Amino acid sequence: MTALDRGLEVLAHIAEHGPATAEFIAEKSGLPLSTTYRYMVTLRAQGYIADYGGHYDLGVRMLRMLKPAALNRCLATMCSPVMFDLVAKTSETALLTVREGWTATCIAQAEPHRAVKFSFRRGISLSLHKGASAKPLLANSEPAFVHRYLDRRVGWDEGLDPAVNWNDLATIRQKGFAVTASELDSGAIGIGVPVFWDGEIAACLSIVGPNSRLADRRLKDAIVQTVTAGRRLTDMLTSDEYRAAHPEQHGQVQVAREDTKVS
Repeated sequence: MTALDRGLEVLAHIAEHGPATAEFIAEKSGLPLSTTYRYMVTLRAQGYIADYGGHYDLGVRMLRMLKPAALNRCLATMCSPVMFDLVAKTSETALLTVREGWTATCIAQAEPHRAVKFSFRRGISLSLHKGASAKPLLANSEPAFVHRYLDRRVGWDEGLDPAVNWNDLATIRQKGFAVTASELDSGAIGIGVPVFWDGEIAACLSIVGPNSRLADRRLKDAIVQTVTAGRRLTDMLTSDEYRAAHPEQHGQVQVAREDTKVS
């Protein structure tokens, strides 16, 4: 077995069993622990794997080669610490959503102690034009896809005016977040922000909570926390090459008071 064979063996077992410890990967691959560590150091330096507190999983460079199911699993793993931190700062439920065709699907969820239960949760899909967990995905998609979606799904299927939704999406794209009230659950407020991967929409990070808790100043604070967390996830998915070419996309988070209105 060549050095390349051993390195690929380690990578294959991480892809199959991750997130996993180096000891587990060494056992599964049949390699000495020291040898496994040596290959993992190289794979990590090249961006093919990442270390999540001693548990290794596929890194950003490898994610570009994955099928959607594996990509979603790794995205959920990468985003989990940021989501739990967002829950701790807002005391509301955090969701991570990705676009699948004409729907938005929740692939990860983090809840606070004594969480309020809402209809949209992990494993559930909904239309792209409904709710703060979906709208940022549609708002930041390619314009041709957005027009096609609005004309066919909203215009033909639901008999609504696509122009109204287009304007709503344009506002969300300009502000950088969506705030909705009672669109999916009565009495619930949702805040959603886009997560980008080298300039392209990858996911939506959102929180949802009762309007009795998300009101006035607390709503503004929750928006800032959610936007900040979304920026953190975008930074995690941004390559050094793209960051160097687009430094203006990685500045301070600023939310104007007038931008916190519920749509």
